[in-house]
Amino acid sequence: MKENEILEEIHRIRAEHAAECGYDAKVMFARMDAELERLKAEGWQIVFPAPREKQIASSLREEPPKTK
Repeated sequence: MKENEILEEIHRIRAEHAAECGYDAKVMFARMDAELERLKAEGWQIVFPAPREKQIASSLREEPPKTK
């Protein structure tokens, strides 16, 4: 497989971040929440994806085939 510099950088940064947080998910999420609040304070608009059940429901609108 070819080396992908972008993916390698993402993996490196994730590993560094996890190590800085002691591999504690609560600490990682607290840092993420603090970063989101900082961005909001700077005027950035934070957009979250739609809940998964709404995404699935919107893609299942096709009528089933009619049986004879």
